[in-house]
Amino acid sequence: MNFSGVNYNEQAAYLDAIYAALEKGMAAKEVVCSITTGFRAVPSMRAAPGLNPYHASVADIGYGFDAVQGTINRIRHGESISLVKELLVFDLDTLGISVKQLSPNFELAVKKANPDVYHLVEQSRYLNYQIELRINEAIKLGQALLGPEWDSIRTRIENIQAIPRL
Repeated sequence: MNFSGVNYNEQAAYLDAIYAALEKGMAAKEVVCSITTGFRAVPSMRAAPGLNPYHASVADIGYGFDAVQGTINRIRHGESISLVKELLVFDLDTLGISVKQLSPNFELAVKKANPDVYHLVEQSRYLNYQIELRINEAIKLGQALLGPEWDSIRTRIENIQAIPRL
């Protein structure tokens, strides 16, 4: 698969950079997931209004990382995928949507946290920020790879993203 206007080596470099950014984000997601799973054991947070949505946001991001990396692996292995650009934009842009839900849900979840877990709250905030940075980096790389096509593709896929998942 070749992206128009980009030679094979440039394409491979962009895809490798996107993959690497998401690997770093995935590492942060794994740690934050472990910490926040432990939050369920903290009585003041156990029933916090944002905890379940926060866990769902973290899971969405994990699935999103897997989706983008799976698409990249399929491209690397030469699989012929119709609408491959749309798939890559969809996966990356959906990650961008998911990360916007992370902070508000997290802040609701930790609102009544006891001081004895503040260090974990701060570590989680830092990791959430790292996840956001990596996702934004991957999106910018995807935009650079596709150039002006990114916006037209994103406009075409918006309606698909609006369909709720079951």
